[in-house]
Amino acid sequence: YMGDDLLDLAVMRQVEYPLTVADAVDEVKAVARHVTKRSGGQGAVREAIEHLLRRDGAWEAALAAIGAGRGAR
Repeated sequence: YMGDDLLDLAVMRQVEYPLTVADAVDEVKAVARHVTKRSGGQGAVREAIEHLLRRDGAWEAALAAIGAGRGAR
């Protein structure tokens, strides 16, 4: 779950790996397991997805699936 404001806190406290964006309120940042470097609307979701894929060791497979892996032309 990815949230950025106070109303997100209840859900964020219940999920395994809450994420937030750089411009989230401080209370949400305190609960998040990962805070993006980018703000909401500035590529934060893409950054979060990359973070999760790398964390799970699936980044290279994801790149290959879209033709952007190593050796892609």
